[in-house]
Formats: sequence, structure tokens, C-alpha cells
Amino acid sequence: MNPTLNCSKCGGAMEEGFLLEFTHGSLIQSRWLEGKPERAHWTGLKTRGRQELTVMTYRCETCGFLESYAGDKGEAPA
Repeated sequence: MNPTLNCSKCGGAMEEGFLLEFTHGSLIQSRWLEGKPERAHWTGLKTRGRQELTVMTYRCETCGFLESYAGDKGEAPA
């Protein structure tokens, strides 16, 4: 977590969070996959062999702007 992250729109303080995905009766955290989406018959999208990273999203406490980062831990850059 980066406690000094400020909103790029209004300069307000950003709070850490994540986007929730609903899938087959369970809840998961959003993931980023490299490349363009390609349809797959059984799974909906092809994912095999693609780089996959956790996505963390930060929300401005003042204006509500959302900013997302994908990385090994989904952390915002320093």
C-alpha cells in the first residue's frame, strides 16, 4: 500500500481497495491478462499461456475517481 498516493484528478487522498468479480457462485479479485481477448467455446475466453497479474484499485475519498494498477501484488508505483 502506498499511503502517499493522491488522486490525479483532484489531488484528494486515495484509499486502497479492489474490484470484485462474480463467477460460478464465487467471488474473486479482478485479474489483468496480457493481449486481446479471444473467445473460447467452453470457458468464454482463452487464458492459457498469458501473463496474469492481480489488480488493485484505489478510490479517491474526495471525488470518487478510481485508478487501477496491475502488478505482482497490484501495488501502485512509488
